[in-house]
Amino acid sequence: MTVKSAPKGRVRTEMPSSFDHGEGATKITEEPEFIDVPEHPSVCALHDYIERKRGSREMADRADINPAEIAKLMPNLVIAEAVNGGDDFRVRLFGTALVELLGEERTGKLLSEFAEESTAFSSRNPASVRRRWLYITRKAFLDRKPVFVKVPFTASDRLYLVGHTISVPLTAGGSDPAQMLGGMFVTRLDPTD
Repeated sequence: MTVKSAPKGRVRTEMPSSFDHGEGATKITEEPEFIDVPEHPSVCALHDYIERKRGSREMADRADINPAEIAKLMPNLVIAEAVNGGDDFRVRLFGTALVELLGEERTGKLLSEFAEESTAFSSRNPASVRRRWLYITRKAFLDRKPVFVKVPFTASDRLYLVGHTISVPLTAGGSDPAQMLGGMFVTRLDPTD
């Protein structure tokens, strides 16, 4: 099944220029909004890709994922492996766009070790950041299906950003989830509309 992206309307997918110059974003809600269908075109594209790779199986396998086939999405992706049956997850790939956006290189870290997201999307509460990442990842892992999330943000009281995420369980040669593939993409609404 192919998921179509929502109409773009006033949503723009490029990053605002003031954000590129170091103006941080402030999170305006602690709780993520779980949605049934992805709305961001890149989340839709990643979900469609994984669904094609999954075929008739419950979950796609990590070996099915070919980075060259999703090269445009790679800077926004996370690959993590389950630790202790999903109690935690060790990040094996943390895309360069995410490092720039969130202000921290997380490759090699456990989700439980994530620090405050200092340059963007900050709740100013590192424990909340860790809890949110773990909750979303565990939900997809334990439910054995993709999870889609939206989180609204502001920056300098001028911009309205929306983080669109996907978290998908992958097998690793077996039938149980062993790794997670995630993506985060940001849009902004034009404040003049």
